[in-house]
Amino acid sequence: MVVALLAATVVMAQEKEKAKGQRMDPFPRAMMRIERFNSALEQLDLSAEQKEKVAKIHEKYGPKMKAVVGKAHEVFSEEQRKASEEAKKAAKAAGKTGRAVFEACEAAVKPTDEQKEKLAKLAPDLVAVHKEAAKEVMGVLTPEQQNRLKEKLRPGGKK
Repeated sequence: MVVALLAATVVMAQEKEKAKGQRMDPFPRAMMRIERFNSALEQLDLSAEQKEKVAKIHEKYGPKMKAVVGKAHEVFSEEQRKASEEAKKAAKAAGKTGRAVFEACEAAVKPTDEQKEKLAKLAPDLVAVHKEAAKEVMGVLTPEQQNRLKEKLRPGGKK
């Protein structure tokens, strides 16, 4: 009996540790990175010329990004999409940001394993489009701005 209790306690502790270190699913993680990149970019003091160039880059990659995100939206039912939007609004109204917002949306949507799998297959496309756009954006920035942006994007970086 004592051995079973100890074993159960160890397993529960291991599961708790796994949950702490658990990464988000690939698609929401990619979306969160994109949101974080755009937020950090907005905090830089860009010149009018740089803002214009960044806007053109967004115009160039916007359709590709919308196509991938559109495929992701098709994975969910209308009810799930509505629940996600409501959860996002409520989370932001409550002052939540970043991961907490995405977790609130996921909790509201309750995606099935099949839906998660479909999204995971779309994540590499989303990441690829973002990497292309981000590379071009970095080319518009001064070395100092690039460093500041990288600092903001580092885990625990200045917001």
